[in-house]
Amino acid sequence: MRMLEQLLEQLQRFLKILDGEKLSGNATVQKGLLTELLQSYKSSNGGDEEYIYMNKVIVTCQNQDKTDRDYRLEANGEPGRHINFKNPPEPPPPRPVSDSFQLVIEK
Repeated sequence: MRMLEQLLEQLQRFLKILDGEKLSGNATVQKGLLTELLQSYKSSNGGDEEYIYMNKVIVTCQNQDKTDRDYRLEANGEPGRHINFKNPPEPPPPRPVSDSFQLVIEK
């Protein structure tokens, strides 16, 4: 964390030096973006982190009837449709290309 603080301090000093320099349009835009980003980071002080918690429910039983095999509990507790990944459905056949359709590539 200390290195990040040093990096931010050096960036702030560098941006102040650039305030006294004549910059191109692109450099001015980039400097402005960095200044805004640095200010928003300092105002939030890095304390607004968001965390995502994910739960997974695994149900195992020796004797399952057909309804238990067809449905399983999802993470939010609602039943979901079980998908058998061993035998996926066959993809549809490719569409035939019509005689009236031509691909034209111009150079």
